[in-house]
Amino acid sequence: MPIYETVCILHPELSEARVKDVIEGMQKTLEQGQASLLQVEEWGLRNLAYDIQKQRRGYYVRLEYDSPPQAVKDFERGLRLSEDAMRFLSVARSAPSDGQSPIPPGGLTDRSAGHPPGAHTEPRPAEDPPAPSVAATEATATEVQAPAEPETTAAAEAQTDAEGETSEE
Repeated sequence: MPIYETVCILHPELSEARVKDVIEGMQKTLEQGQASLLQVEEWGLRNLAYDIQKQRRGYYVRLEYDSPPQAVKDFERGLRLSEDAMRFLSVARSAPSDGQSPIPPGGLTDRSAGHPPGAHTEPRPAEDPPAPSVAATEATATEVQAPAEPETTAAAEAQTDAEGETSEE
């Protein structure tokens, strides 16, 4: 049977007990479809890259399982009908994962700020850019050219007329 991986984002306002119930329900649905679970990971509450259903956070769950394709369709149908699941994505894998999670434990959870939430950060002092060397200044000055003079309207029209006559001949 093929190996599948599903990452699901659950609604952030669910209680811990309800999250556990939803995960157990997902596992039971897969087992009823003759799937064998290889790995279940709860990544926890994390910031989303963009708002989903007016929510900025979501509870991530990753399931890896060996299953017939029809069981995956039934599982996804259940997720689509569930009000607890905001988004999900299932992919077929060529081989099971090596047991190492793609999300490191205690990893960054706030993509926008680049630091874990709650971490105290102070603005960095502005660094003065290094002064350019004299040779670099001279090279830059010689490379800069003055903009070309715009042609007068009469000269531009005369050139257009001359080009038009040569193309017709």
